[in-house]
Amino acid sequence: MTSSEISNRRWTASDIIVRRAAREDRSRLADIFLVARRHAFTWLLPSRFKHNDFKRETEGELIIVAEVEGQVVGFASIWEPDAFIHHLYVDPAMHRRGVGRALIAGLVEICGDKPLELKCQTNNKPAMAFYKRLGFQTADSGVSDMGPWIRFRAPFAR
Repeated sequence: MTSSEISNRRWTASDIIVRRAAREDRSRLADIFLVARRHAFTWLLPSRFKHNDFKRETEGELIIVAEVEGQVVGFASIWEPDAFIHHLYVDPAMHRRGVGRALIAGLVEICGDKPLELKCQTNNKPAMAFYKRLGFQTADSGVSDMGPWIRFRAPFAR
């Protein structure tokens, strides 16, 4: 079953399984990484993003996945020593179904007392709104080759 087939149904957090990524998830995660970034970063050329970016950009990070009915529909990668979320992407067909929230909850469990941090491109309005809805607070800001970003910190921990 594809993510577009399962996306017609509403999901609750109890329907979403969050687990550590397995080696056999890598191809699906690279697919999500490519599609979700092209979907989110509309101000950049889609050709900037490649399928093989996933391996390079998540090296050394802990990766967790969100699964619905046996289908991986999203993932987060985190640099554990700093509790820094480097990537959090959900298949666009599964947006607004609780997948991102489930991944954040999984990261909170993993990081324990360390509050989570991340950088978000300011042009990515849906992601900015998502983190604000979850209670993340803005910290510093800067500019990267992808444009301006804001650092978010979670005021919560386990």
